[in-house]
Amino acid sequence: MKLKDLQQLDKDIIMALSSHKGIDRAIQGKILAQSLHVELRTLQSRIEHLQRNHCAIGSVDGRGYFIPLNEEERRAGIIKKQRSGIAITNAVNGYTLASLNWLDELIGG
Repeated sequence: MKLKDLQQLDKDIIMALSSHKGIDRAIQGKILAQSLHVELRTLQSRIEHLQRNHCAIGSVDGRGYFIPLNEEERRAGIIKKQRSGIAITNAVNGYTLASLNWLDELIGG
């Protein structure tokens, strides 16, 4: 994959993040989205797409997005993704196992 082959928004994201190498220079998603004139959800979706296509873009809660400079920073981003995946799996499992009468059972006694 080459920069020239990407859609414009993805190019813009990568160019913006090129100024945020290292976890200490992370940029909050909200600020990055505003600077690119897109919704936060759109930014998150495009970054997930870039990550699937082998772009090492990290994120850490409370700090934002960054380009990792070393394995420690890469691991920090990976751990955050793993925790998100576990939370999603737990939610899916709970939803799957829930009775369709759960609300009545909960409030009706």
